[in-house]
Amino acid sequence: MVPHSRKTLCIDACKPVNLPEPIRVEESGGNRPEAVRMPARQTVAGIDDCWRIDDEWWRNEAVSRLYYVVRLASGQRLVIYKDLVSGNWYRQGY
Repeated sequence: MVPHSRKTLCIDACKPVNLPEPIRVEESGGNRPEAVRMPARQTVAGIDDCWRIDDEWWRNEAVSRLYYVVRLASGQRLVIYKDLVSGNWYRQGY
């Protein structure tokens, strides 16, 4: 058991985990990920899954994302998404 630290808990002590990281993605003609740069260019060997999330449409900043689980030529798997509002790509770690 961990001893009580006597530290007062407050809301700003919480930190988010697994925040999305901006990533450079080369797209094919159909707007599908073809290669990623992290920092070196790696080719996407396959797409294992794809889904779309449209949420909070009633707010000023809606969430509209197209997610992909990609398999790189190196064998590494990544979860990436395209923010359909801004057009930017992100890597999401889980």
